[in-house]
Amino acid sequence: MKLYKNILIVLTSLVILAGCASEKKKKHEDAAPHIPTVSGPGQEPGDDWQWGGTAKLNIQNIPLFSEYTTRPMNNPTQISINVNLTKYGQDKYGGYITIGYYDNIEGWTEGYFTSGTTEREVQYNVWLSNDDFHGFFQDDLGALILVITPTKPGTGDGQRVHNIAKGSVWFKNFGLTYAPKPPTKCWFVSLGPYDCRAWKTKRGVETERATDPDSGYRLLGTFNGLNLKKAFNNEIEVSEDNPN
Repeated sequence: MKLYKNILIVLTSLVILAGCASEKKKKHEDAAPHIPTVSGPGQEPGDDWQWGGTAKLNIQNIPLFSEYTTRPMNNPTQISINVNLTKYGQDKYGGYITIGYYDNIEGWTEGYFTSGTTEREVQYNVWLSNDDFHGFFQDDLGALILVITPTKPGTGDGQRVHNIAKGSVWFKNFGLTYAPKPPTKCWFVSLGPYDCRAWKTKRGVETERATDPDSGYRLLGTFNGLNLKKAFNNEIEVSEDNPN
């Protein structure tokens, strides 16, 4: 009888563990739309950030970083940005921006921001006429605008940018609201708390107006040494005089 009870306890424990594993998998499958479920070009950068290009993110200050994360930051370290983009349509680019950092309480933490996965969603994510790049990305809390500035001009013949670039990251949180999120990306929203547009016009966004964003975006941090071939997954032409 005792042996039967022990077997029953073991079987019950296995069922509970299986249920927990199933629940964890279900939560992953039902992740928020901005969280990637697979790694690869234009997706999650992988456990070792092997996809995309990575650089150290030099934040402006701790209070501003706390506003970005929406929780108090004590001494975040190893703050990094991964840019993992692919081409959509005619010279438009989208994918994921990942910002990671080490926190004394939470450990290693990553935040994902997506541009969407259609040519329409990424229509404002372009290389500008001055050879800078900027684009919109969104998570549940707000939006980021990524700005990339090549450190030197390209060599011509279609290679308009140098491979190693610097840049900046700008953020704008939605703020406290109980309004339901619209089904479209926030840069297509023209009214209410989920309007994250910059360079606004009556018809939408004039993406060529300026490189840096307006409309309340704040500078989160800057970076240097971003490898554009990696960041754009070899889908842009770059100068090869410094292939690193």
